[in-house]
Amino acid sequence: MEEKSVDEKDQIRIGVLGNVDSGKTTLISVIANNILDNGRGLARKKILKHNHEQESGRTSSITHTYFKTDNKRVISFIDLAGHEKYYKTTIFGANSCSLDYIMILVGANMGVSLMTREHLLLTFILKLPFFVVVTKTDIAPQNVLQNTLIDIKKVINKYKPEHSLLLIEDESNFESIQRGHINIKKEIPYFMVSNTQGNNIPLLKNYIKNLEIYNNWNKLKENETMFIVEDIYLVNGVGLVTSGTLNSGIIKKGERFMIGPIDGIFYEVIVKSIHDNYKCLIEQLEAGCSGCICIKSIEKRVNLKRSMIRRGMLVISKNHNKFTTDKFQAKVKILHHPTTIKKNYESIIHCGSIRQTARIIEIEKDLLRTGDQSIVTFQFKCRPEFVQLNKQIMFREGKTKGIGVVTQIL
Repeated sequence: MEEKSVDEKDQIRIGVLGNVDSGKTTLISVIANNILDNGRGLARKKILKHNHEQESGRTSSITHTYFKTDNKRVISFIDLAGHEKYYKTTIFGANSCSLDYIMILVGANMGVSLMTREHLLLTFILKLPFFVVVTKTDIAPQNVLQNTLIDIKKVINKYKPEHSLLLIEDESNFESIQRGHINIKKEIPYFMVSNTQGNNIPLLKNYIKNLEIYNNWNKLKENETMFIVEDIYLVNGVGLVTSGTLNSGIIKKGERFMIGPIDGIFYEVIVKSIHDNYKCLIEQLEAGCSGCICIKSIEKRVNLKRSMIRRGMLVISKNHNKFTTDKFQAKVKILHHPTTIKKNYESIIHCGSIRQTARIIEIEKDLLRTGDQSIVTFQFKCRPEFVQLNKQIMFREGKTKGIGVVTQIL
């Protein structure tokens, strides 16, 4: 069955962040499937992908859930893992999935955890608009609920003192937001919901479906193609299939692109078929959409195998400025480090879809401490990567946290 893909201007992509057991997957399922949870995982079972996730109830991968609203808009929820063990996957998803908004969940009965603080910091680093949803309000004692709200305000004020929380109690609140009477960059909307009782779920759903889309996908369609690989499959009778998000450009069936970097090299492939998020066969995929593309290598010297493709690799235009490097310069700021950072310090670098350990080979200052800024030269340890100028980077190792921007490719 062939079907046209939904116009990208009618889609909105929301990344869902929150501590483990805060009810992220359950809330997504409650909204998307228009059901209530039974308190024992009924709702989340409808959208969890893997068996071990079904058994533990904990998301370990990036999961996309789509539903169409009554105003013909498509809402795409990107469910990001909440457990600290999978935080690298969470950062990858937040960086790579072309998010419009972030929805941060906090369990009313659990309070603000270490991961909630990490997720708020990640949101501020990415500079994305966000809103907060306090879940499990039906089982939280009143004093615990009040302390949770106070702690959320404290964390936000620590990083953004000029921001404040705004409780959304009825539709008049977000009508004021739409008219511009409330600035969501300064006043952060928050909701108090229950997935089992259904408290304020219709209100939250109505707010989400009326959110403003600020990404100009029509303009991004005209840019060079860049598709970020999130998963790789080998399908019997079909071949190599990659799923992911198209950040810019258009991918058409039968066209040739480059995939990589595989050991620092891009290889030419042809697109055999494309499927959208509703498993419909389509002729093209446009910027701002996710989907699956079946690819085949057209270089005789290369037998493209599943083991050669990694998450975070790119499918790009043939005329793209394909430049891979193992060294780059960045202007960095140290958010936290227990002691000092010197030359030869190693850390995991997150830069868009890149996630690899890098070593500092040059540093403008002799050493860096918490709060310091400097120009630093990094060298990847394992393989060259596709690094873009002015791309934001994050690095973390243990308690060390730093942010920066790529200033020069070497």
